[in-house]
Amino acid sequence: MTMTARVMRWSRLSVLPLAVLALPAAADPYDNLPPYDYPSEAATQGAPYDPVPEIDPSWCRWRPCAPRHPVQSAPRHTGPNLPGINGHPTLLVDCGRPQGPRGRHHGPHGERVFTSVNEAAEFAPPNATILIVPPGEGMTCVESVHVRGPLTIATYGGSGRAVIQAPAGAPCLRAHIPLGDELVIDGVKFISRGRETPCVTVEAGRVVMRNSAVDSRGTDWGFDVQESGELILENAKIETDASAVHARRAAVALKNVDIDIAGRNMAASLNLGRTDCLDRKAGTIHGSVGLALECSEGSMEGGSIIGGAVGILASAGTRGLRFTDVKITKADTGMLILPGQRGVVTVERAAIAKSHDGIVVAPGAESQITGSVITDSRDTGITAFGAGTLIASNKIVNADDGIRLLAPAAFPPPVFPEFSAVAMIDGDDGGPIVQNNLVANVRHAAVRIDARAGGRQHRLDGKLMGNTLYAMSPAVCIDDDYNDDPVRVRANTCNRERFFWPF
Repeated sequence: MTMTARVMRWSRLSVLPLAVLALPAAADPYDNLPPYDYPSEAATQGAPYDPVPEIDPSWCRWRPCAPRHPVQSAPRHTGPNLPGINGHPTLLVDCGRPQGPRGRHHGPHGERVFTSVNEAAEFAPPNATILIVPPGEGMTCVESVHVRGPLTIATYGGSGRAVIQAPAGAPCLRAHIPLGDELVIDGVKFISRGRETPCVTVEAGRVVMRNSAVDSRGTDWGFDVQESGELILENAKIETDASAVHARRAAVALKNVDIDIAGRNMAASLNLGRTDCLDRKAGTIHGSVGLALECSEGSMEGGSIIGGAVGILASAGTRGLRFTDVKITKADTGMLILPGQRGVVTVERAAIAKSHDGIVVAPGAESQITGSVITDSRDTGITAFGAGTLIASNKIVNADDGIRLLAPAAFPPPVFPEFSAVAMIDGDDGGPIVQNNLVANVRHAAVRIDARAGGRQHRLDGKLMGNTLYAMSPAVCIDDDYNDDPVRVRANTCNRERFFWPF
């Protein structure tokens, strides 16, 4: 080769990089997705410009997915990978994309984009994160999702929550994952319109739902948590015209959960009959229930319940149930506390307004009701059927009777004809202790003690002391005419005037 030819070849090679740099950048297929601004812990770590990583079939440990999903036939990735979250891979779902084979679509960079959440859940390795493009950027995902292993499902994009709508007669989500593992739902809305099944069913494992919503109008239950399941709800809203959350022999942790019940005509079928947590005989509440916890343990902190035949039905497991700063409005019965196992139902700083009965405590139920405010009850603020209950430092204003102490044999009242209450431990529990309460502006009696049941009078123990009572004529402060063995009444203050409320 001559010297002149060598120089010309070298000149062409040296110009090539400059030509490549001058080419315009290719348009990214996800440029139209806005940055994520919904408070999801999962999706904030996913960049909108990166495709989904390659899936190793050996990761599908809870289902033999390798034969059904041959990864080796997929196009080879040529673009960068979507960054993993906490060291685990991330999958993208866009229900608005044209349906590909087995619900998958490959973009121009070889990235895998699923068009079905359920297909992504079956394909994903354990502890992966599934990000769903919300309506506006994608479409509503109309499907029933079945999760068999630990996953995170979250919204992707900044235009609102992703939406999963259940087909007719199917649940929105069914979780059956190994005990000890968990499914995390972050920033997703579920919609169900069928009466045949709950919107979300937790058969086993732990389900964590944050920043999410459930619209379950027409279903028996928005959530149904079966034995040994765990449910954690944080900053969630449930709208229903039936019943919202049901758990039996389960663990729950609810924080800032708002439940709106539009109607109360649907009957809530429960396993409670004899409420000893061992008998499977069914009981029925003739109307909707906001939160039904049967022989369960855990807590509810904050949040509100509007409407329903019963706002909260609580029967404690071994470790008890605690309700703190909960608001209940316009329920026929704000809270119904039934006997369970050896745990105590604790109610602290509840606010119950405009109910027929504020709180009803069945015989044999161990409970503590303190620091709560119960106002504008059509019938009674608190009714205790001879239970071992501490009723202390509460404010009860505007009711027919502020507090009723009734014989255990008088349970159930006509509003709950299906239920009978059986204490776990036989014997005399000493009766209710009612102390340091403010009861005001009653129409009949501030405190009514009535031991009648079944045509005769029964023994009714308990203590009534240190309470401040306001009762204008013809109402009375304490009515104990029907108690042969009187509850010990000590040092209560009776005011024959109206109490100005609020302060």
